[in-house]
Amino acid sequence: MKLNITIAIAGLSLVTIISSCSKDFINRPPVSNQTTATFFKTASDFQQGVNGIYDGLQSTRTYGKSSYYLMEVRSDNTDILDRGALAGVASQIDLFGETTTNPFLTDVYAGSYIVISRANSVLDQVDAAAIPDSSKKQFKGEALFLRAFVYFDLVRLYGKVPLVIKTETTSEAQNDKRNDVTEVYAQIEKDLQQAAILLPAVYTNPNDYGRVTAGSANGLLGKVYVTEKKWQAAANVLKNVNGYTLLPDYAALFTPANAVNSEVLFTIRFKKGLSPSEGNTFFSDMVPFSFFYNGVAYGGSNNNRPTHDIVAAYEPGDLRFAASLDTVSYSNATTKQSGNYVKKFLDPPGATGDGGSSFPLLRYADILLLQAEALNEQAYSAATGAGTAFGYLNQVRQRAGLKARTAADLPDQASFRDAVFAERRIELAFENNRWFDLIRYSKGLAIMQAHLKNEYNLTAPVLTPSRLLFYIPQSEIDIHNDPTNFPQNP
Repeated sequence: MKLNITIAIAGLSLVTIISSCSKDFINRPPVSNQTTATFFKTASDFQQGVNGIYDGLQSTRTYGKSSYYLMEVRSDNTDILDRGALAGVASQIDLFGETTTNPFLTDVYAGSYIVISRANSVLDQVDAAAIPDSSKKQFKGEALFLRAFVYFDLVRLYGKVPLVIKTETTSEAQNDKRNDVTEVYAQIEKDLQQAAILLPAVYTNPNDYGRVTAGSANGLLGKVYVTEKKWQAAANVLKNVNGYTLLPDYAALFTPANAVNSEVLFTIRFKKGLSPSEGNTFFSDMVPFSFFYNGVAYGGSNNNRPTHDIVAAYEPGDLRFAASLDTVSYSNATTKQSGNYVKKFLDPPGATGDGGSSFPLLRYADILLLQAEALNEQAYSAATGAGTAFGYLNQVRQRAGLKARTAADLPDQASFRDAVFAERRIELAFENNRWFDLIRYSKGLAIMQAHLKNEYNLTAPVLTPSRLLFYIPQSEIDIHNDPTNFPQNP
């Protein structure tokens, strides 16, 4: 069965829907004992395999649903409407009360390793394949990028994780250990450095528009370096992320028809109206319980709901507010209701759970703010011209209709650091960046402790650095049964 895999990455105003048989390939039953070792022969075979890697990021176990519980709901950006039995496990994530069997922990962990397994299947075979060198480089670069991207999530969420870079047998997998964080980051860097060399800057074949590029790899590598506090390395690679621009209209970034544009380096696209579905559940997950929109009555769960905290964080006149969230809606044609909800992914579904809005994972605005941060951490400068920390920060602010910052506002390194951190929260709201920023920000734990008090009037739990990591799913601990090489996080 042919499926439309609607994942699109990269910019230059390119729009694509990548058609493939990826799910058909990944889930097909054995035919004459066929395996990945015998399947991959032609360029078309590898194309199917690569599309299957992208497809793993659409899953509800990853960026189709579960990821935003660990990356946004965990933070001070969003919360859960229903704190009762129907959403207890989600509320656990929100309030730092999750157990080792929480299904969101298991979903993201397992879903991520499915993506890694698919990437390894391609990487195991592609070097020896009798296919054109240009295709070989592209497929290898894509697989390396996507494996690195998923490992970057895993190491920030769980800390030490098994570093699996080849296809494993069941017995081999059972003997995996939790590799040191430094080892995982070293592999992420290596994968992205290779991907940046192998991948093209742009694609000339329209059928390839939307796949990751060298700019995608360099952009993600720069983000990895910032996370590791390798400031000079970050600045060096980020300045080479070229060919992208900020869209004049922030709201236009999130319309389904404009999912791939000059600002996007990497986004997961969904498309409604296909059978089987290639849509998402964002609309029904996030809108209020009774929601009247464009003349149609819908019902939602109002999860991943903007907190009072983030609503208050927007500056007066910030154009991003109306594009990102709202605090009122209609329950029917005439009745207004109060209550926060996310607007970025507001694409009415063709059927229940079949929305077409995309989910951006890396944008040029992110790159600009990372550049500002990397330069400031090396040395504070009051200069405001092109190529300066202030210059990068102000590009983002001015697109939002806000006043440019100067040394009069931010007179030292510490105040500039805080300003970039605050800007990232608003610019990238609900795009799965906030929890990761809190992890690496020195004031992150104090911010979350204050959030629990201010938002929910909770003084417990008392947050310590150990709470910056999630538990390894209990199922993994039980399978390995090796407290020395595969221990649980404290």
